[in-house]
Amino acid sequence: LMFWPCVVHFMYALVWVKPGVFFPSSAPMARVWHFRNMAYSKQVWFYGLLPWYLGTVAAARLSEPYYWRIFGQMLAQPPHLLAIGLAMAGLGVFLEIASFNAIGEAAILYGCKFGVEIEWVDSKFPYTWTNHPQHIGVALVYGSLFFFGSDMLSEMGTLVMWWFFLYGFQTVVEGYLAQDEHEALKAKAKKK
Repeated sequence: LMFWPCVVHFMYALVWVKPGVFFPSSAPMARVWHFRNMAYSKQVWFYGLLPWYLGTVAAARLSEPYYWRIFGQMLAQPPHLLAIGLAMAGLGVFLEIASFNAIGEAAILYGCKFGVEIEWVDSKFPYTWTNHPQHIGVALVYGSLFFFGSDMLSEMGTLVMWWFFLYGFQTVVEGYLAQDEHEALKAKAKKK
């Protein structure tokens, strides 16, 4: 279940420090779209296999239709835990959408690493609040799995911790291995 997300996050780190290894002969925006396809494929993989995983760790879920298992699992939780999980997932999705709205898909998907002209934005919400709102949003979405799987905490906790590790690692990579680029983008933005 976590194999492909781990491969993708390895590629994130590799592209962040060595962007020339990823489709080097493609045009900058084409490289962003290739990267986008890889990035979004991990979500398709994870959520496509999550019903299978639920069936392996909770035998009662096997009798449910494949794609209903996620909703069946959520609805089996006590109402207050379901409400907390939905609130976390909703806030997480809001932060992700706000991040994309503030800086655009090319910026989220490492366009600056592929040669796409990216504007430095720190005056638009949610970047007025934090440097990594998209990562916080993703962490909230995956953290909601704790509340959607309260009856199987060790299994769901393992998934959540993997996602926290992957995005935490990526936040460190992006935050500490790009200071020169960030300063150059900030200086360019101040000149405008």
